[in-house]
Amino acid sequence: MKSINHNQSHHNDRFTTIVNDYREPIYWFVRRRVVSHHDADDVVQEVFIRAYRSLDTLKDPDAIRPWLYRIAVNEIARFMAQRYRNEAELTADLTDKLTQGEYVDYENTMAVTFQRALLTLSEKQRTVFELRYYNELPYEEISEICHTSVNTLKTTYHVARQKVTDYIINNA
Repeated sequence: MKSINHNQSHHNDRFTTIVNDYREPIYWFVRRRVVSHHDADDVVQEVFIRAYRSLDTLKDPDAIRPWLYRIAVNEIARFMAQRYRNEAELTADLTDKLTQGEYVDYENTMAVTFQRALLTLSEKQRTVFELRYYNELPYEEISEICHTSVNTLKTTYHVARQKVTDYIINNA
């Protein structure tokens, strides 16, 4: 009985450390994807519930960051699939939320234009762009998160960056 309590305590301590270290970056990654603070909180809660339940499957302590982001990507996809019928509906709703909420400072027109540019990207492009641009993850970690080769990710990032640049030039 004592070893079970000790193992459970270690599990809880490890999980608490993970939440403390990653809650904020995971929140902002999710928030940029779903826009709404309320929706982001719901998705982040699911991310950490799933992480807690599967923490014992994580063998490599150095793999925590890509493991958590992979869970977040999957939870975002699940949320989007439940909420939206197609990409057009998703883009329209997120654009609407972007213009209604407190997500960006509307005095900063470049920030608004940049956020709108991101919404023109496909889900895969947004995921790769945001993991690389905002979270500054190396391509090798993004490869683990997205289950995609590094070369494909580099191409995806380049195309996404070009689309964002073009959008900003044409809408500034």
